[in-house]
Amino acid sequence: MAPNSDAATGWRPPLAGPPRLGTIGPVPQSGWLAGALGRFLLFFLLAFALIGTRPFSGTDVDSASSASDGSLNQIVWLGSILLAGPLLLARARMAFAIARNAWPLLLVMAWATATALWSPLPDLTVRRVAVLWLMYGAALGIAVVEIPLWEFHRYAMLITGIVMGADVLGALGIPSHAINNEGQLVGMHGHKNTAGQVAVMAAICWYFFAFRYQWTLNRLLILAASAFFYLLILATGSKTGSALAFLVMGWCTLWAVTVRKGAAVGAICWIGFGLAAAGVTGILMGSGVTATEVGTALFGDLTFTGRLPLWEVIWDQIQQHYWLGYGFGAFWDVNGLDNSFGLARSVGWLGVVGQAHNGYLDLFLQIGLVGLGLALFSLLWCIRLGHRLLQQTPRHPFDIPARAFGYAMILSIALYNLLESSYLRPHHLQAIWLFLILPIMQRELMEALARARHEKAVREAANREPIRRARHQPPPRRAVPAAPERREPHL
Repeated sequence: MAPNSDAATGWRPPLAGPPRLGTIGPVPQSGWLAGALGRFLLFFLLAFALIGTRPFSGTDVDSASSASDGSLNQIVWLGSILLAGPLLLARARMAFAIARNAWPLLLVMAWATATALWSPLPDLTVRRVAVLWLMYGAALGIAVVEIPLWEFHRYAMLITGIVMGADVLGALGIPSHAINNEGQLVGMHGHKNTAGQVAVMAAICWYFFAFRYQWTLNRLLILAASAFFYLLILATGSKTGSALAFLVMGWCTLWAVTVRKGAAVGAICWIGFGLAAAGVTGILMGSGVTATEVGTALFGDLTFTGRLPLWEVIWDQIQQHYWLGYGFGAFWDVNGLDNSFGLARSVGWLGVVGQAHNGYLDLFLQIGLVGLGLALFSLLWCIRLGHRLLQQTPRHPFDIPARAFGYAMILSIALYNLLESSYLRPHHLQAIWLFLILPIMQRELMEALARARHEKAVREAANREPIRRARHQPPPRRAVPAAPERREPHL
């Protein structure tokens, strides 16, 4: 057996429990009931984030009126934290360790809670920020039962496949509900943007799941399904989503190859990607295509589908509460079709969209410059978490695809937040998934770093052992030369 293997060294993860040997090394043992409860909760919340409480009703999960303020939504999150409570109590030490290391995320959530002190609608701010805390508590309860990231990836693959299948069947069977008036696929989600985001998540999830297999029929079929989901992004009319999915999958694939195959192979892939991008740019320029035409093709118009006028209005509103904001969740969707500041009456349709269609501007609007700074810091922490986890030595054959998927989820929400409001939006499907995956990624990174420290200590101890033995051995005895034989002189 290898001298630095887990069985030989007696290594145990520092967080809790007796070890269980398996293909991924020793991990803390959770009871079967706790494991079953955690997996049920994970599957339920992943599905709830994509489906919502009223599928095919014309109201999606991202509608504030049906989500963070709706009674069904409140029942879901209160029920989730009640189920997660026993898990948190049973593994309180591990939960505290994970939460302590997530202080950048908890800090921005605490600031959002504090905005209730100056919010014009403090009860609404408290209710909406409470959803964030319930989401994190439920995610923490799932993480402490040792569900591996590759299993999270498997559940995500199954759920996105079911949802996308239901969207397609809905378009074929009940087109009046699954296809909007413009002929765009909305599926069970009620809005083309939400349908596009679900298709993006499905394409990314299935794409990385395919790399669990060798180049066999299984991988080809899963890649074909991923390509089909990518085409469904276009069917929803989400050009932004298709560009985002391409960038995220390309970037994370190149980075995973660099980590797995080494810097030399990674450099070749990056150079190839750069040459391909330069080639496409050269072809477009040579054919007379202008930047204006490219922008029009991607976004429909150079106002980002009407976003620029909205951003101008929002910026004027931001100036009135620059440092502290209006209060978390206390600006949009707070009075039916209007909001409490009369924005709808002043700017027409722009006031009833329910979000700034830029998550960073929305955070600036709601929690001020201070809160925006904390939110950006927490998002950079998330990106660094995904980056560091992808660099760790895999313990299971499915670790690298799952880690690349987790990294892609973080990058996806960071990019999507430029044109939609998703990060820290308590009823957004990507925000829910991000909250669910972060504690699991944290736990795996903590275990990987603890394992690496232990193996380093074992190697150093093994290197010091010969020196220690040499120091404690008595010096060798000198051989005393025998006295010369005395010979009597001959007479």
